[in-house]
Amino acid sequence: MILYYIIFITSYLLCLFDFAASRSIKFLLYLCFCTCITLIVGFREVGLDNDSIAYQEMFGMYRNSTFDQIIAGGYGYAERGYVFLNRFIAMLGGNYRVLFVVMAIATALVNYSYFWKKSDYLFLSLLFYISFFYLYRDFTQIRYALSAAICLWSMNYYFNKRYIYALITFIIAIGFHNSAIILLLAILILRLFKSDIWYIIVPIPCIFIGKLLTLPLLFSVFGNGTDHMDIYLKDESLGSASISLVGYCLCLLYFFLTNYKASSFDSDSTLIKTGDYNFKLVSIAVAMNFLFINISIFQRFSFILFQFAALLIAIIISLIGERVKERYLFLVFYLLIASFLLFYGLRMINVDLVRPYNFSFYD
Repeated sequence: MILYYIIFITSYLLCLFDFAASRSIKFLLYLCFCTCITLIVGFREVGLDNDSIAYQEMFGMYRNSTFDQIIAGGYGYAERGYVFLNRFIAMLGGNYRVLFVVMAIATALVNYSYFWKKSDYLFLSLLFYISFFYLYRDFTQIRYALSAAICLWSMNYYFNKRYIYALITFIIAIGFHNSAIILLLAILILRLFKSDIWYIIVPIPCIFIGKLLTLPLLFSVFGNGTDHMDIYLKDESLGSASISLVGYCLCLLYFFLTNYKASSFDSDSTLIKTGDYNFKLVSIAVAMNFLFINISIFQRFSFILFQFAALLIAIIISLIGERVKERYLFLVFYLLIASFLLFYGLRMINVDLVRPYNFSFYD
């Protein structure tokens, strides 16, 4: 498991370069590191993670599927965008190994380009992503990982009122995983609730309601669902309370920074507007995860919104930098946040997610 420790610790050490003056140096280090961790995902041995064997078997099925079968879907068929990608790679003579590499590269390009363009503390955002999602998504849930990454850009386009791009990227995201549908609910909530205070208050009752909700209870109200959904009746491990606690703390900190003695902040600035939008999305994720804390399948929805905390945390650091005049206090606070992310990431390294790493360059 030593490779995973090296990845997390290296990402932590790279945070020092968030304070480098040269953007060229940042880009070179960022590019090299992101390329390495992407290739590690793409060339992993089948069976290293929990889902790669299933994806290998699915490729064998999809490569021989007709286009009519893919359109019709049915048992065994995933989202059509992903199935068509499998079929296209097979038509070009590729195998499941090519598929893994293509999915890893596509996910990395979408994810890491977003952080490069949007985050003022690039390596801290990257560390956040690696700590919470790298082992969970990039290795195991490759369809979901790519879809979630595309959702970052889709909501960014929506926020900047580029609605055609938002719609196109949303359709592509849905084509790889249906959980991207959560963006529609998020947009509806953003339109209905404008005040920041709602996003601090609403997660609190969700804590108590979530203690009562279970998947069998929901099925008893809405019906037993499909055979596929019934599988989750046997998988009710507690939802990830950690993202709720971490996310809510970030929301409280952002709310405090922008509302308590914050007269020096320009509410119309790009930083505050971007911060408000990310703060609200993270708050929705927190409320959802509290509400469905007993139902692990709903994490797929809440995690899509929780990933916006990777940018929110960089915005919070920027706001702290403007309010704290003593540079050493600012650096201490930055170090504490980075150290917590490293600690969280290291705790993710366990055999329930990944096994000891082995490369696999060929079939």
